[in-house]
Amino acid sequence: MPLKLALLGGTPIRTEPFTSWPIFGKAEEKRLLRTLRSGKWGRLHGSEVAEFENRFAALHGCQHGIAVVNGTVSLRIALQAAGIRAEDEVIIPPYTFFSTASAVIEANAVPVFADIDLNTFNLDPRAVEAAITPRTKAIIPVHFAGQPADMQAIMAIARKHKLVVIEDAAHAHGARYQNRPAGSLGDIASFSFQSS
Repeated sequence: MPLKLALLGGTPIRTEPFTSWPIFGKAEEKRLLRTLRSGKWGRLHGSEVAEFENRFAALHGCQHGIAVVNGTVSLRIALQAAGIRAEDEVIIPPYTFFSTASAVIEANAVPVFADIDLNTFNLDPRAVEAAITPRTKAIIPVHFAGQPADMQAIMAIARKHKLVVIEDAAHAHGARYQNRPAGSLGDIASFSFQSS
């Protein structure tokens, strides 16, 4: 460990830049240009969106996938599909992107924060269980930094209390938990392609 932080003039631990985003090659560039030039890239005029939905769902072991404008909208639609209504409570972690809570608020529901496990930064199942009230209708575990939450414990709690589990898998593309893909572990899942 350096004696002086790099920020204060010490030697940096990382000297190479991080990989730029998005990662793409000639094949992706060719497909993008082909689609762009066709003028048929939207859901109503072309096959690209449907193909993406099917391939992305299959990648995550799911039968269905719906592409929407962003992860926040995806969470909001998941809450609607789960039947979340005004004043229902939805348990979420406090350590997440703003959208996890704002989608719950947009549904006129109440976000209830349950603490995280300091070893994983994911929802702590014991905190989830302690936060459940008669108004609780759903749990949104966030697979923080691509590391899936303890879904076995969370699903057991959800089944015991008859709660819906919506995976916020915004940063868990291709992640696996107990040899199953993130996004196929709960009742509904939400992904995002936000640039981070």
